[in-house]
Amino acid sequence: MADKAKLTEEELKSIQTAVSNLNQAKTILGDATNQAHKAQIQVNAMEEAMATSQKELENTYGSISVDLSTGEYEEVVEEAETVEE
Repeated sequence: MADKAKLTEEELKSIQTAVSNLNQAKTILGDATNQAHKAQIQVNAMEEAMATSQKELENTYGSISVDLSTGEYEEVVEEAETVEE
């Protein structure tokens, strides 16, 4: 049986390091993507909760604008569109 051709020890270590670094980077990227997905799910849930709260306030007070620092509110009056002839 003939000996198989081999890389030098230095070449082998170099390629092993490169593959290891790539795998590590892919793992980090996967973790970051997973965290971003979880954060997006949380943001969506918070947006839904806020929309529900806004609807409840609108049902109670009508269309209002709220000052979030004081809790004061004023009615929002929609201006009618003017039609030019």
